[in-house]
Amino acid sequence: MKKIIITSLEKGAGKTTVALALALKANKKFGYFKPIGDNPLYKEKKIIDYDTFLFKEVFGIDAWPREMCLGLHHSKILHFYPDVKKEFMKRMEKISQGKELFIIEGGEYPWKGASLGLDVFSISKEIGGGIIFVVSGDYHNILDEITYISKMNVENLKGVILNMIDEFNEKIIEEIESKGVKFLGYLPEIKKLKAVKVSYIAEKLFAKVVAGENGLDNYVENVFIAALSAPEIKRHPDFKKKNKLIITGGDRADVIMACVENGTSGIILTNNIVPSANILARANEKGIPLLSVRPDTYTVAKLVENIQPVILPEEKDKLDEIEKEAENIKIEEILG
Repeated sequence: MKKIIITSLEKGAGKTTVALALALKANKKFGYFKPIGDNPLYKEKKIIDYDTFLFKEVFGIDAWPREMCLGLHHSKILHFYPDVKKEFMKRMEKISQGKELFIIEGGEYPWKGASLGLDVFSISKEIGGGIIFVVSGDYHNILDEITYISKMNVENLKGVILNMIDEFNEKIIEEIESKGVKFLGYLPEIKKLKAVKVSYIAEKLFAKVVAGENGLDNYVENVFIAALSAPEIKRHPDFKKKNKLIITGGDRADVIMACVENGTSGIILTNNIVPSANILARANEKGIPLLSVRPDTYTVAKLVENIQPVILPEEKDKLDEIEKEAENIKIEEILG
């Protein structure tokens, strides 16, 4: 069984996307494990890591999401498992049975979970898996990270995969390998992956859908805080952007109606205030979800800002795009 450990120096580099690409391209029976979760999802009255749910749903992995992650917080992991290392190995052995490929996705940073022995270096030393770094950013940011990785003298370093590359330059391969680091391929920037459905935002905010439920599959790419008057909002350049999510007070009837009439993906109504019945009816007619939440506009804006775009199990178009672009990854070298 081939064991691969995926990590990155920066949060948001795209470890999950690369893990999906490897799983789709490898065409082997595989298992997935994420020792420490970082994207909580409330499902069936339990908190799980979203990525474990995604992999189970997409690939039909024969393990529950809660089995594929020890927890999301150090304190809770220690509370439930006095011997963390023993629990990790027990789950690893169970989930990896009969698999040809086993992918372990590290935490937000390589050192996440080091005090528990769950950082990527400790895991690699324990199970012998090869470490792959996911690196993203512009040309010089990539070179900085590759240079730093080369100075880390990482044991079992398999190499690097570049992600979200706007325009691939062959010169970068020579630069990477001159540092003694193996180039294992790249994924270009996939614009579809930056969009997220209104339904997912509603779930993350624990929002109540008060109208426009048939528009929950609308995509969001831009966020606009409607704090101005309705006429000023309509003149604002950000209001003209496509696939936008509006955040405004539930008592701003003129603003809400202006947003409904002028096209938007969805509207978050803050302060737990629901507008009048005629606005709800119009939102239903136009298929624009109105999401009611308790916090104020500023707090909600910060919460939305922290929601990372995800791939939903039913978004076959995103998965197909990842699989197509995975042609740029040297899967034979990774599995060899």
